[in-house]
Amino acid sequence: MSTKPPTPTPRDVARQFGEQASQYAVSRLHREGAARLLLLERMEPVMEETLLDIGSGPGPVAFAFASYTHRVVAFDVAPEMLRAARLEARREGVGNLELAAGDAHALPFADRTFGLVTSRACPHHFMDVHAALAEMARVLKRGGRLGIADGTVPEDDELDAFINGLDVLHDPTTVRNYRPSEWRALVEGVGLRLEWMDEEAYEMAEGRLLSEWMARSGASSAVLEEGRRRLLGAPERVRRYLRVRLEGDDVRFDLPRIVLVAKRTD
Repeated sequence: MSTKPPTPTPRDVARQFGEQASQYAVSRLHREGAARLLLLERMEPVMEETLLDIGSGPGPVAFAFASYTHRVVAFDVAPEMLRAARLEARREGVGNLELAAGDAHALPFADRTFGLVTSRACPHHFMDVHAALAEMARVLKRGGRLGIADGTVPEDDELDAFINGLDVLHDPTTVRNYRPSEWRALVEGVGLRLEWMDEEAYEMAEGRLLSEWMARSGASSAVLEEGRRRLLGAPERVRRYLRVRLEGDDVRFDLPRIVLVAKRTD
């Protein structure tokens, strides 16, 4: 009888992403993907505001906001990711960046500190997503906005199971990619008002290559082959949804992101 694997802890996530920091620092999907610009457009930052970027990694969201805000704080559980962000800030001439390491479930900031909080490609790794979101809501000022861009699944049991299973295969520190209905409940559950949501956004028009996706997480060749088998052998409706197609010996496909903005009104 199979048993459910243990929920990854923040220490597990720190180890995984610390080991792969150099991969994420050069990832075109993370550096150039559309979600960071959607957040920038929809959150409408002003120069007097400070941004806290949770799970900042090498800093692509923080850098996108840097020219439009007074200060940006890149926050990550993996110190190696923050070192990559520091190097990138020097290369790009970003002078208003601050770095902070810690656990998203217990943010080391006072209540009502930030006008903007973002988290991209990170919440599906949270051990307790409600607790992490409650912390983000806590540190928002009145009128402050939370921006989330993360993996998602549709309101469909077969697609939900397939996508989450594939993502856990790719990176065992994945906890869950949530449905739009779950995100609405999560946001409202921490006292925020959902302002806007795109339920099916894509980072790159051309999708992603399986080999690059697996390499970014440090997956073995056996895991890569299992991912290839799952994608090519999936039911036709799943392959159509994930835009699966052969590209030489590789497989090109895509995974949707949910992008949302919520506001603290109290």
